[in-house]
Amino acid sequence: MKFWLLKAAGTLEDEEIILENSIITIGWAEFPDFSGIKNEAQVKKIMLEKFPGMQEDRSSAWAGEIYSFIKRIKKGDLVAVPLKTRNEILIGKVTGDYEYRQLSDFISHVRSVRWLKTLPKGDFEEEYDLDLSSPETLSLIESGPEKFSDISETKPLGVLLEELNFALDELGSLKERLLELTYMLAETEDISEVRKIAADMEKMLRDK
Repeated sequence: MKFWLLKAAGTLEDEEIILENSIITIGWAEFPDFSGIKNEAQVKKIMLEKFPGMQEDRSSAWAGEIYSFIKRIKKGDLVAVPLKTRNEILIGKVTGDYEYRQLSDFISHVRSVRWLKTLPKGDFEEEYDLDLSSPETLSLIESGPEKFSDISETKPLGVLLEELNFALDELGSLKERLLELTYMLAETEDISEVRKIAADMEKMLRDK
């Protein structure tokens, strides 16, 4: 069993798709079905045909990541997927081989997973001595067997969906309040009131 870090969740809509469909994706939806790929060289060839000006080292690195997603990740491996719209990271177990399924403009290359739990990004970085801002999309996480058993404590998909829906409701409320404050800001010429509204807006964004 291996543990992979996969930083390719896309937009909020894409994050909902990967949760609801129990999948992971590598992105690169502009590329065709990779089911017949036998090695990294074939992936690189497809990549350079579409982007002929791409630098050699970059095309090699990205082709390696795509090939790893297709072939090197095995059923039973664990995967960590940082969310872009929340300060959390999804942990799942890979349950299927590579598939080509066009689910959004970002999602077409997928693997099935069983979602296990979510963790705060900061706790995850500290636990595994990782930097989630590193440029790699797909990489191996060095971890001992004792940590695998901790990760495998299952958090049901229903709980994950409830948490996601709650977060979406919070974002909707925040948007409405910010719009309300924006209208108030546009209508007042009182400097002290402007400063108060601006401070309220700053605090709301900082707390999120």
